[in-house]
Amino acid sequence: MNKKEKTNKIKNRFNIDFFEFCALVEACIPDSPIMRAMFWDKVIDLYYHELTVNERSRLYSWINRNPSFQYSLEKNNEGCIIFNARYNPDNQYKVTTNYIGEIKVNDCFKLNDRYYLSKTVSINEDYITNIEHIKMENNE
Repeated sequence: MNKKEKTNKIKNRFNIDFFEFCALVEACIPDSPIMRAMFWDKVIDLYYHELTVNERSRLYSWINRNPSFQYSLEKNNEGCIIFNARYNPDNQYKVTTNYIGEIKVNDCFKLNDRYYLSKTVSINEDYITNIEHIKMENNE
């Protein structure tokens, strides 16, 4: 077994249900040790795309009920602010860009008047041709 196969095997060997995932996310609310913070970043940038619209909305509600999360939000914790921007069902946008003739429609969230693809990647406003606020339906 080569290194890549071994890494993929390790990555995919843990299967947890949605409720276990929510509890794990809750345990990693910032401010937390570095390994938990790394998982929190994955919740924002990676796992968001693996969850259904309904699961995203439920996770957003679940985490926002947590007093530690609310405290971190009050203290302007960047990780919590970004989580809320990413998962808030009313903060989702389809942003069309035209970069050197290549037209793309991107799923984004808005933060500080910018449209983000991930925690650290925003779209240069010079290339934005259309912004559509999308209403997330919880019909899954």
